[in-house]
Amino acid sequence: MSFAKVYSAQVNLLKGAIVTIEVDLSKGLHTFSVVGLPDKAVDESKDRVSGAIKNSGFKSPKAKNQKITVSLSPADLKKEGPFFDLAIAIAYLKAAGEIKFNSEKKIFLGELGLDGTLRSIRGALPLTQEAKRRGYEEIYLPKENAIEAALIEGIKVFGAGSLREVLEHINETRTVLKKNSKDGPLNLKIPVQPKTKIIYKKEIKGGDFADIR
Repeated sequence: MSFAKVYSAQVNLLKGAIVTIEVDLSKGLHTFSVVGLPDKAVDESKDRVSGAIKNSGFKSPKAKNQKITVSLSPADLKKEGPFFDLAIAIAYLKAAGEIKFNSEKKIFLGELGLDGTLRSIRGALPLTQEAKRRGYEEIYLPKENAIEAALIEGIKVFGAGSLREVLEHINETRTVLKKNSKDGPLNLKIPVQPKTKIIYKKEIKGGDFADIR
């Protein structure tokens, strides 16, 4: 396969906006371009994604003679922040035939470190809310955001610590080998984050200058 599509999202004002990530691979001298009104943080994802893929046990996209085109749609929405790193990495690996899974009804969110770790994002609650409203059934995001996302009922929340954990969970064809280890496959499955319960506490108010007349 040389084409793949997955789904992500970003905060747009006070709401979430679903963004479709499409990756196309073609033969030729190496280029890596991102189109669809990306800001500087999105454009820099090329380096973060390449490093994360390499350090998760795969060949770096930069080490191959191929043209990589990443399209973020809708094209008229300015794409901001590092929300799309995880989705771009997964879409690339799917297009390259390294992994196989059904990407429909799944949302992927998170900034990647060069070592493949997933870093927290802002706005997990409105993003999860929008994903559920649009009919998505699963959302994958950093562990630090899982409790917040699990405030929304009706969608499965998976909190992961790294790109490799997500790949182990979704890949249907084989397990991802543990890098530089004789232990073999990790066989990881990410548990569904339990529904977050809201704990109400009685507010104790002290004196306030606004009470003085």
